[in-house]
Amino acid sequence: MNIELLHIHKRFGPVHANNDITVTFNEGRIIGVLGENGAGKSTLMKILSGYQPATSGEIRIDGQPMQANGPLSAIASGIGMLQQDPLDVGAFTVLENFTYGQPGGIFFRKNKKHFEQQLAQYCERFGFDLPPEVPADNLSIAQRQQLEMVRLLALGVRTLILDEPTTGISAEQKEDLFDALRSLAHNDGMIVLLVSHKLEDVIALCDEVIVLRAGELVGARDMPATTQELVALMFG
Repeated sequence: MNIELLHIHKRFGPVHANNDITVTFNEGRIIGVLGENGAGKSTLMKILSGYQPATSGEIRIDGQPMQANGPLSAIASGIGMLQQDPLDVGAFTVLENFTYGQPGGIFFRKNKKHFEQQLAQYCERFGFDLPPEVPADNLSIAQRQQLEMVRLLALGVRTLILDEPTTGISAEQKEDLFDALRSLAHNDGMIVLLVSHKLEDVIALCDEVIVLRAGELVGARDMPATTQELVALMFG
């Protein structure tokens, strides 16, 4: 999968949140999306994942225009976003949340064993602990992230966007997440986009970075890079 964002503009009244952004994301790469608060990085990722429409501009997937009019159609195009607050349903079990959006959805009784096996395979691969019958309300923040991630993978996404995913999780849970993301990008050839202001996370995980400032794309480079080099890109 290859994704091109071409001349993306997003306005909120007088505020130009994204200003003529053109950038390409290639498969098999973990890309950090950097910028201080208000730089426009989350807005750009919400446009890519269908949560917000662009004011103007175009998105192409493998050279073809992406026809996305919401997050479900973006997922159908292979792009999913893990929000800062995962979009699970607290009263539903882990398994019910996992099956949401899949054929059969939460009405899965005839296919329950299939979905249990599918969930177990993801948990075994990534070392996740997601008991299928536990309500999502009982999960930790890290487990809720893990649940949303495997749900998106089961729906077939090939580009995974994560918005500040290490907030509120332990160092051990962060390493588990990073190991999973490395496997998805470097073994499965997915595109992983990490929105973060934590430079230590970007340095530890990413293959390349793009930098936004005041709504504009102001820099891009391959990793590794030092903290000082990234700060210079972010603040000029």
